[in-house]
Amino acid sequence: MSADTAPIVLPATNPYVGPRAFRRDERLPNRQRAARELADLVIAERVVLLHAPSGAGKTSLIQAAVARMLRSDGFQPTTPARVDKPPAGTGNRYVHSVGVDLLGAETPGLADMTISDMIERLDPPLLDGGARVLVLDQLEEILALDPTDAPAKEEFFRQLGAALADGTLWTLLAVREDYLGGLERYLRFLPGRLRARFRLDFLDHGEALAAVRTPAGEQRVSFVDGAAESLVDRLARARVDRPGGGDDWLKSPYVEPFQLQVVCRTLWRVASSRAGESFREIGPQDVDRVDIDRALSRYYTHALRELEQELGVDQRAVRDWFERDLITGRRFRAQTSRAPVPGDLGARVLDALEDAYLIRVDNRAGTPWYELAHDRLINAVLDANQAWRHATLDPWQVAAYEWRRNQRQRAFLLTGDALRRAPQPAAAGLADLEREFLVRSRDEAGLADARGATNRLALLAAAEAVVIVVLAVLLVVLT
Repeated sequence: MSADTAPIVLPATNPYVGPRAFRRDERLPNRQRAARELADLVIAERVVLLHAPSGAGKTSLIQAAVARMLRSDGFQPTTPARVDKPPAGTGNRYVHSVGVDLLGAETPGLADMTISDMIERLDPPLLDGGARVLVLDQLEEILALDPTDAPAKEEFFRQLGAALADGTLWTLLAVREDYLGGLERYLRFLPGRLRARFRLDFLDHGEALAAVRTPAGEQRVSFVDGAAESLVDRLARARVDRPGGGDDWLKSPYVEPFQLQVVCRTLWRVASSRAGESFREIGPQDVDRVDIDRALSRYYTHALRELEQELGVDQRAVRDWFERDLITGRRFRAQTSRAPVPGDLGARVLDALEDAYLIRVDNRAGTPWYELAHDRLINAVLDANQAWRHATLDPWQVAAYEWRRNQRQRAFLLTGDALRRAPQPAAAGLADLEREFLVRSRDEAGLADARGATNRLALLAAAEAVVIVVLAVLLVVLT
């Protein structure tokens, strides 16, 4: 059978990973130069700090590229370990967390091990001439999880410094760059005070094009007629507030990897569905069919559904928080220091939303302030929330949100039969907005009734006055 007559096999697997990080067994479609530079820096300097803005792809770079390069150069990088595990017993929670990732939670005596002990227990053992690279990812968690346990933080960095002291262990530490200042007080415990640093930024235009084209090309699907360029141009736009109240979407020099992966995953599904078994190219018409905000809306909806299932948090409370605290009336990003729900659950929700790249945190004067991760999420959140409410809530509840969205104008309050069918404001289980909406609606209806009664009394009084005048006139005429 010739190539021309052979049946075409439809690519079954979506090659875009979506919002998650690339894994060890996956190939990073871009940033090979950055990965090579970072791997060389680790080899040369031994102790290196990788820093980047949230969502720039630190974990993907390490897992899918840098670790592979280090292994090819004769080094043995560990699985990326984190310090995020909850406390266990009386030991140091951060040290124990690293041990869980490196050795497993069931390792005998883990609670009493130091970081040096853990390194010695690692498998496989080092070959002659080999070197171990300890990889610690998302190290900012040591600063954010508990701001009151400074002694535990110091002990962790003391143990890390001790493990690095004899010069036989290499390490790569990854941290969000807005936490760099918080690490300063602990640098004295580490060799070289982390002077060797590497900064990773968002994707530039060329890197973004590679991230779009390469995964499709590996499945023999090509972008044609400037489709990839058009997609990148649409992704590389930011909303800019103009003096005097106007705003524009302007082209920016960077694309966020998270957003690109979400949109490309949707694009692949759209294009393959359109083409069917003849799917071999993606054109401008496919790119035009992808609503970037809608793709993000679906991702937002999926993330909140998972959040509700895993943590048991009320999805509605989280949606309300996004719309009320993170988005202004003019549809710009706002910041808040409060969580969607109170207590420990609220802190866990914030961590999950940050891990999903839906929000980012800015620590100022010891207070964390939260905001949407990207301007593109504004319309995505609003559209998804509106669709969810219409599908889930009663009509009077939807009306309450419309009232708030329209600056609580009187014209959007309930009246007539709609008000009579709504529950009383004192009913159990109402949200604060709903109770306020019902109270205001009933107050306004009462005022309207009072105004109507007053008008009727005025009319009656006027009619009575006319009758009296007429009778007086008749009396005068008759006499």
